[in-house]
Amino acid sequence: MNNTYPRPRTQAERGLPASRRRFLAALGTATAGVPLLAACGTDAGGPAASDHRGSMGDALPRVRVSQEASPGHEVKRTSFPITAVGLTWTGSPRGVRLRLFDRSGKPGAWQNVTAGCPCGKDTETLRAKSTTPPNRALVPAHGSYGYQLDVDAGVKVIEAIAIDAGHLGRKRRTAPSGTPSKSAPATAPGASGSAVAFPPPGLVLRADWGADEAKRLTADGRESSPTRFTRVQAITVHHTATPVDDPDPAATVRAIYEQHAVSNDWGDIGYNFLIDRQGVIYEGRYSGTDGIPAHNADGEVVTGFHTFGFNPGNIGIALLGDLGKQKPSSRMRDSLVRLTASLAARHELDPLAGVTYLSPTSGKTTDGPALGGHRDWTSTECPGSAAYLDLPDVRERAAQLTR
Repeated sequence: MNNTYPRPRTQAERGLPASRRRFLAALGTATAGVPLLAACGTDAGGPAASDHRGSMGDALPRVRVSQEASPGHEVKRTSFPITAVGLTWTGSPRGVRLRLFDRSGKPGAWQNVTAGCPCGKDTETLRAKSTTPPNRALVPAHGSYGYQLDVDAGVKVIEAIAIDAGHLGRKRRTAPSGTPSKSAPATAPGASGSAVAFPPPGLVLRADWGADEAKRLTADGRESSPTRFTRVQAITVHHTATPVDDPDPAATVRAIYEQHAVSNDWGDIGYNFLIDRQGVIYEGRYSGTDGIPAHNADGEVVTGFHTFGFNPGNIGIALLGDLGKQKPSSRMRDSLVRLTASLAARHELDPLAGVTYLSPTSGKTTDGPALGGHRDWTSTECPGSAAYLDLPDVRERAAQLTR
């Protein structure tokens, strides 16, 4: 019996050449002749744009990026409208300011940059000596054509990346609710009803929010960050610290993917799932073709890079928006309840219980909630105070659905 759900095959699976951006310049295949991150008003100096259409050609959104290490204080201009500016820096999490420039070169007001949650690879997988990840943020640019940075003393901006996430040119598909995997039923034993079916209704697959699978690959077609799977131990909620009233959430997901997979060199998006303000759920990290979203055929979850130090076996769900002061919308909350209930039922987790998390890499144990927020595991404001205060109600409702 075929128990897989429909996924497009990757370039590696079809034997097509990879086009991962970081290798294009070295291979001599990058788009040439278009100066991007030059000083304001100049026509030269600065890297050329990389155009990621990937194997699906015009079916994929035209994503363009311009990346600069140690950008300094000069004005950086692009030849394309910027969806978002991704920043990576060390020093104070609140020590960076940014202003945007329109197409005519007119600057906007300076704005303080809010660092996002400290996602990243676990310490055991890092080669660097640092035991904490750098600060990162994704700042919406609203179609601007340039930006400028200002920083406090002791702050060093490691990288800035301007992203044009493009636009979807086709109607998106969703995964059928309750599509079973090869190894497990769509609902937990004893559970009934579509409320705990997985995938939940309306889940948007990677191909249909515009994921270019080539960005996961190295120049020779291998996965930059090979997928690893472990049994599920916990579910952790995050927020992306991006605007709450997002006019194009799918573009924001693509921008996050670009920053995580390529700029951060994580090989893919760090989260397993994302939810927008309208309650739309997006498939996150790639998990292969032989199971349901985020899982392999054995029902194990793919390891993401969302909770530094506690990634394996921890399902990461990101709420799109800055939920420090503003609560999740009712639709976002309802979708979070349905998603967490379906995952808890599938993996026999009690949303109201605590767990003793066992790190598969270090062997260390840590007590935490079965369904919690990022701040329950590490020192962070994520998922924002408003969203965090909402979690007790989410747990109660999710638990009711699994009974």
